[in-house]
Amino acid sequence: MSTSLERFRKRQKRKQTITVVESSKEIEAFANEFLNSDLNEEKVNAVYKSTQEYYSMDISSKEVEEFLEKFKQDFNQAKFNKLITDCKKEVINSIVTPFGLGKVVAAYDKTGGNVDTIHNVRNGIYATEKAQEEYENRVDYNTHKYHSHDKYIDINRTNSELKKQGKLKDYMTDESIGRNEKSDLDHIISAKEIHDDAGRVLAHLDGSDLANTETNLKSTGSTINRSKKADTMQDFIKRKDTNLEEKEVLLAKEILTSQEENRLKKLEKLEKINNKKALKSDKEAREQYNIKVNKTYYTSSEFAKNTVSTGTNEGSKMGMQQALGLVMTEFFTALFDEILDIYKNGYTNGFDNDSFFKILKERLKRISLRIKDKWKDVALAFKDGFLSGFISNLVTTVINAFVTTGKRVVRIIREGIFSLFKAIKLLLFPPENMSFSDAMHEAKKLLATGLIISVGVIAEEYIDKLIQSTGALAPFSDMLTTVFIGAITGLAVTMVVYHIDKKKNDKNMIYALIEDTNQKFDNLDEMLYKSNFIKV
Repeated sequence: MSTSLERFRKRQKRKQTITVVESSKEIEAFANEFLNSDLNEEKVNAVYKSTQEYYSMDISSKEVEEFLEKFKQDFNQAKFNKLITDCKKEVINSIVTPFGLGKVVAAYDKTGGNVDTIHNVRNGIYATEKAQEEYENRVDYNTHKYHSHDKYIDINRTNSELKKQGKLKDYMTDESIGRNEKSDLDHIISAKEIHDDAGRVLAHLDGSDLANTETNLKSTGSTINRSKKADTMQDFIKRKDTNLEEKEVLLAKEILTSQEENRLKKLEKLEKINNKKALKSDKEAREQYNIKVNKTYYTSSEFAKNTVSTGTNEGSKMGMQQALGLVMTEFFTALFDEILDIYKNGYTNGFDNDSFFKILKERLKRISLRIKDKWKDVALAFKDGFLSGFISNLVTTVINAFVTTGKRVVRIIREGIFSLFKAIKLLLFPPENMSFSDAMHEAKKLLATGLIISVGVIAEEYIDKLIQSTGALAPFSDMLTTVFIGAITGLAVTMVVYHIDKKKNDKNMIYALIEDTNQKFDNLDEMLYKSNFIKV
């Protein structure tokens, strides 16, 4: 589009290069001759009269108003017809694909995704029966195995030497442990907890190797260690703080039994525990422990194999969903078009039995040819669906390494990734002759579609429960929910896309008007430039 600055520069350039053909005296003489010449009024009137006979120049304001009103109606009617067509196709597509076939695919979704993760199995959520059986059939806990490990013996020997030298500190109280004071080597994360950790079993790691490390083995007083037992540090400190209230009760007594005296001494030792120091040691031990478990499992060939195989399955399901969805959408769209045509025009003029079946056969053939012409689009839909399904499975697996996803969330991720994938693909590989701004516009519509479908998936559960609560409609709840949510989602998608397109079209109309106006000015410049009075 020419800008005002460009036109200004063009005019200035022309002005600088213009030379007058005739001298000023010749031009003045020519002008005076023209002004002093006689006017042939008869010839002018004859031309004007012939023009009036050929085409009347008299136009009333009412005619102008009627013309503009008709133009406006025709323009709006065309836009309305397109909107209705888009609504019909989008409603059919939504009922058939994300809420029809998508619901069938979703029946195989699992809470927590398709791949076992450390986070999920620790919460009792398994993607495979094999992993669950391995955990349930693990060997029983054997305390001797954990406390006779080579590393345990080495660290215990080292700490005994430090104790003799008076250099050994209690990791919970941060006080020195006396040479004659009873002390134990404590598993900060208890050996029993490590043995029963589903994450460790999933990673196929030996529990005694994980339990007996320098970060997990620390010395503390025997009273503290045996009071802690196999509890987690958080549970032990909580229980310890609650029991300390008992100390005040014992101190208030004038006479204590030997049992109460022992109890008081134990509580006094527990009171020396530095909660912050104890929790810090626990945090460090767990960080190192989890790093080992996560690294071993997530870099294993088993995890990679499961991720690829489940991704392939998800990709195939999503590919089939999109391919079949396209075929079924085209079929029902064509079928409704034929039904509408039959309603308007009938099967045939005679409507006899022979012609009825003949026309019906022709219409069915026309539908099949229409679908057949879409084979490239079907193949492309399968490919896009496969890639987005594979990616969505990978994204779901990554999310489940930190947070467990519900079945419906898995479906939202799958449908959302498909829209996101198509948008990114459009931006990276736009069709030929499509500008980047147009690609951005189309990508915006794809993202809006994915968002609306995701909202529809969330609403689907509530609508299904509402229909089931009616009693009479409960047996048909699945079908009614699919049709209702599909129709509402399809209409919402169409309206949003229409709104996005309308904003762009309005801008384009303004730009076109400006371009047309600028072009007219440019043409006027060219006309003056090429006139008989001036030359370059």
